Amino acid sequence: MEPTQKLFIIHGWTYNLEKWTVITDLLTKEGFRPVQLKVPGLASRSKKVWDIDSYMAWLDQQLEGEEHPIVIGHSNGGRIALAYAQKYPERLAQLILIDSAGIPNDHYLTAKLKLKTLRGVSKLGQPVKRVPGVRRVFYKIIGARDYEQAPPNMKKTMANMLAADKTIHLRSIKTPVTLVWGRNDSTTPLRDGRLMRRKIRGAKLFVVEGARHAPMATHPQKVAQIIAKVVQP
Repeated sequence: MEPTQKLFIIHGWTYNLEKWTVITDLLTKEGFRPVQLKVPGLASRSKKVWDIDSYMAWLDQQLEGEEHPIVIGHSNGGRIALAYAQKYPERLAQLILIDSAGIPNDHYLTAKLKLKTLRGVSKLGQPVKRVPGVRRVFYKIIGARDYEQAPPNMKKTMANMLAADKTIHLRSIKTPVTLVWGRNDSTTPLRDGRLMRRKIRGAKLFVVEGARHAPMATHPQKVAQIIAKVVQP
């Protein structure tokens, strides 16, 4: 392995990259060169409404001039990477997915219904809205905080991305894929990772015990070890 081996990282639905600081330092010590991409509308400001095609075009620009790059995608970043690997089957050398989105799930719709219910209840019980932190806690419980905090263009973007899951055909993925999953993930549950392992030819699945949706942040050493193990020279 060359000491300057690049690893292009596509983060998930977040507006800052603090969760990646420790693991990128660890990967650098392992001899890699992590390249943290800033997803438009999230870590990079954008007023545009994005969809899977525009995100794939953005990723293609980021990888311009790179010969068979290695891409790491977390959550929504994994969704983008999967769609890209499907469209360009020979483009990537390896794909490492961490608790990736990309599997259609009904629990997103359930969360949206709960959000509407919460809004109705809050209108009836105004004192609840005035209690510091209660609204934030409710949104965390129903899994809708990302949606609530998003500006209007990114709410539409989120809907586009959820719809894109139905266009990703895992059996068509030719890129070598490694899956890293938190055992206790409730956002993209482990069953999604197991389904990806079954459908993507040759995919390997590593389960991180005690981790939830962001094992690269809570268990950075373990995830860095997995990445160092599977990345080919």
